[in-house]
Amino acid sequence: MVRELTVNRWNWSQKDNKWVYIESKDNGKLVYHYQINPPKQFTESISKIKILNDKLVACKDQEENSKIFREMMKISKRMQFMSKTC
Repeated sequence: MVRELTVNRWNWSQKDNKWVYIESKDNGKLVYHYQINPPKQFTESISKIKILNDKLVACKDQEENSKIFREMMKISKRMQFMSKTC
């Protein structure tokens, strides 16, 4: 089942094989912005998560692991609501 695309945030469209930002105008009209490359926010967040994941794997301290994991979850949640910055 394909997920519905969300308004006012970046989405990956499997149908179009592109990133799409659906902007809702004041009059209710939807404007679609497409791009092939992932948004800058996405690539930066993925890089941060990769670094944190490497730290998580190497860390032996349970308290530090929890701290790293919480930071990864914060980044992941921000990725769910990437706004248009161009």
